[in-house]
Amino acid sequence: MVASSGTKTEGKGSVLQSCGLLCSLLRMWDWIMIKDALRAIVEIFILWVFLYQIYRAFHATRGARIMVGLFACFLALVVLAFFFQLNVISWILTRIFAPGLALALVVIFQPELRVGLAKLGSHPFFSSFAKLQRVDFLDNFCKAVSKLSNQRFGALFAFERSISMKPIEDSGVKLDAIFSPELALTIFHTKTALHDGGVVISGDRISAAACVFPVSQKEMSDRTLGLRHRAGVGMSEESDCVVVVVSEETGAIALAVGGKLERNLTPEQLKGRLEELLNISPSNEKTAIA
Repeated sequence: MVASSGTKTEGKGSVLQSCGLLCSLLRMWDWIMIKDALRAIVEIFILWVFLYQIYRAFHATRGARIMVGLFACFLALVVLAFFFQLNVISWILTRIFAPGLALALVVIFQPELRVGLAKLGSHPFFSSFAKLQRVDFLDNFCKAVSKLSNQRFGALFAFERSISMKPIEDSGVKLDAIFSPELALTIFHTKTALHDGGVVISGDRISAAACVFPVSQKEMSDRTLGLRHRAGVGMSEESDCVVVVVSEETGAIALAVGGKLERNLTPEQLKGRLEELLNISPSNEKTAIA
């Protein structure tokens, strides 16, 4: 009886050990499943953010249609190769077509990639503080823009911020002159040699005039916008600069920043936006803009 009782006790202990081991394995399995699920969620979230940022950057560009067409062809071939076990096509897709597609996208979206990298470089984490203009300079600038608008003189100004505009300055005539309304009116007078092009402003000085600004290839919603507005948008796409445009036809004032155009601004509205974008503290006494 004693031996039989000992055997039963050992059997119960073995069963309990087996149950404990099984519970441990189940807990470990549950943890592995949870960890895998969390990893999958994190990966999906990262991919979603990455693809969404790509969509935001390229959906309004002309190359977006090309990208959609290439991806549609690639996806169709992948589906066909998977369902019909087309091994040769699968090999071509993975070894030739996929690298070629990546290279083609880099070539097609080279301007957009350059703009994106420039914006990344201008982030406060990577760049130093932008040059600060004085309030009295801003008053003079807005007066000049108001006069240019009233006299229907087309004008194009780019305010340099974190990203250097030296390559753009080299395309024009170096001035390095203190800004004044009289100088701005002289530069953009239709009878002067410097009126055809853009002006680069660094600090409170005109660095260069008659500069060639890159023209935006983005489709504009308003077809009446001319080359001057496209150049303003294009310049703001390729740099973190702030661009002010005065229309020669209507005298309307516009501001371009980050590839977006703000139109039909009053001189007062322009001053407020420039104070915000150029980190200028507004003066205590508002100066009237003639």
